[in-house]
Amino acid sequence: MVTVLKSLKKRVTPERKRRLKIQSFIFLGLFILAEIVLRLFGMRAGTLIDDFKIQENPVYEQRFTADELGINYLKKGATTFMLGTKINEQGFRDSINYTKEIIDSIKTIAKQEVIMIIGDSYVEGCCADTVTNSFPDIINRNKKYKVLNMGISGTDPLQYQLMAQKYLPLFKPAKVVVAFYFGNDILTFERNATPNSPLTFPFKDNKWIFGVAPNHLSQKLNYSFKTAEEAYQFYVDKYTLTGSNRNSLEKVLRYSVILSKIYLYLEHRRALKLWNSKGIVYNWDGFDIAHKRLTRIKAIADSLNIQAFFVGIPSPEEASKKENLIVKYKDLFKELEWRVPKNLTKEDYDGMNLSNHFNNAGHKKYAEFLQQYLESKK
Repeated sequence: MVTVLKSLKKRVTPERKRRLKIQSFIFLGLFILAEIVLRLFGMRAGTLIDDFKIQENPVYEQRFTADELGINYLKKGATTFMLGTKINEQGFRDSINYTKEIIDSIKTIAKQEVIMIIGDSYVEGCCADTVTNSFPDIINRNKKYKVLNMGISGTDPLQYQLMAQKYLPLFKPAKVVVAFYFGNDILTFERNATPNSPLTFPFKDNKWIFGVAPNHLSQKLNYSFKTAEEAYQFYVDKYTLTGSNRNSLEKVLRYSVILSKIYLYLEHRRALKLWNSKGIVYNWDGFDIAHKRLTRIKAIADSLNIQAFFVGIPSPEEASKKENLIVKYKDLFKELEWRVPKNLTKEDYDGMNLSNHFNNAGHKKYAEFLQQYLESKK
């Protein structure tokens, strides 16, 4: 052993020591430079999700409510709505209430064709400069139609199906339009509606937290958060190194963008491996999950002699690349008739992320497309 140590000591020459020292300084310098560059590009230390901020006093800005069926609505009196937004007593974006008596009077007295449009934030009206420039409002200005706007931000095909089940038999519109956003409506799990609990929890100056926990992180199948506080704490514990369950090493790593993200990534990989080892089988085919919801809506509409229209909303990237969406999503709609506009460009959106929306120009183009489709089927 002594001989080996002496041999190693001889090998570490002054020249080698000098080279190791220089290499260490270069590595440290590059590491610091990388940290600075990543922060300049918006990456945060201590968290895996850059748009999730660790706040000492997080403020939940309730924007949504949910009923006993798990259908989400807009919360009347919330302060986070777009300019020009009016919320009726039923929790939809309109200046008139959606009651059977009022809808019937629109049909018989005003002689307007009632059209129900179901969808997410695109239908709600984001992100025209005012909601009156959104595509449902543009169509509603046609005196021939009365649009029932049932767009609720952050929702999905299950919400659309529940809306159809509850409101198509009640209002019996002439037509129902399901606007499917390709950016995030294709869910990869079969969630269940949670009675009286919203699907998203918006926080002030922070991300909107989705109401269903990832299976591998909760170690439960499609677990739904019951409160905003539970949702926020889950994200703190699972997506950051700030939770109360963290040890001293983890609390040190949280100050580095690179080290904290590598650590959290590996932690999530371990959690996924553990979840997969449980052997729980469930459907990961988002096309099939969504298709089941859409065909259910079609069946409800057909049983009531209501015309059903299915339309796609391209993501900003899809519009920018001019992708062939008819081919791309043929296995999503299958036997259902559907349309998608072909004249959208990246200039018709307010950004290029999946979370971005139409600007005024995009809403105008989509209104023209949808109105032509509505009038093509009598």
